[in-house]
Amino acid sequence: VAVAIDYRLTLDLLIFANETTAYKAAAKGMHDLKSAIRFLRMNNEIYNDYRIDSGRIYAGGVSAGGISAVNAAYLNLESEVPSFIEEWMEDNGGIEGNSGNPEYDSSFHGVINLCGAVGQTEWIIENDIPVVSMHGDQDSTVPYDDNLVTLFGLNIQIDGSYIIHQRMQELGNYSALHTYVGQDHVPFSSNLEFEAEYSSLFLYDVVCSDNGIIGDINGDEEINILDIVSLVNIILSGEYQGIADINDDLSNNIL
Repeated sequence: VAVAIDYRLTLDLLIFANETTAYKAAAKGMHDLKSAIRFLRMNNEIYNDYRIDSGRIYAGGVSAGGISAVNAAYLNLESEVPSFIEEWMEDNGGIEGNSGNPEYDSSFHGVINLCGAVGQTEWIIENDIPVVSMHGDQDSTVPYDDNLVTLFGLNIQIDGSYIIHQRMQELGNYSALHTYVGQDHVPFSSNLEFEAEYSSLFLYDVVCSDNGIIGDINGDEEINILDIVSLVNIILSGEYQGIADINDDLSNNIL
């Protein structure tokens, strides 16, 4: 799931630029992303149009899209919402938003962050989901470190990719950072070839890792009747889980 929602940030901040508006704009992007993930899980269960593995959803974006993905990943408690937008968040569906399919899970499993930032690194906790970041250390739009955002006359502090990476490493979480030395905002290669390769190499071990013994669906290191019960539930849900694909036919079914 990829999002690029710079238009939301731009429109809101052109109208009235301040810290509250900036956080609201970021929250709208976060809501869009969570809504997209819920839609995909709903579709996967009912129609299965896209034949996705809903246990391996990764989110990413560039600039405001990166901000949306990072904040959606790590701002996951209502108690973490800044006090000055608490009421607005409550009126707009809280952390999840109100864009449909509320009964489905909006969580995802990793972040591809290109020139994004998080509101507060304290939202990142031990064993949080992995993130791969790429950022210019002279970025004058979205700070690389913990400098102020000055775009549209703003004067607020957020934590960029370098600070995110530091926090992840301190907690022993899985993180990688590529720094474009001396470069400004979005200093990417043509066709994003380097960025695609860098993020793919980082995420390979996460996305394609051996998640345990094939058939041990409930992760108790035994294959028994409890796994069969789990498999039946997976089949009925219409979702696909690699750990339950015993005959490796890319389908969870009676075979």
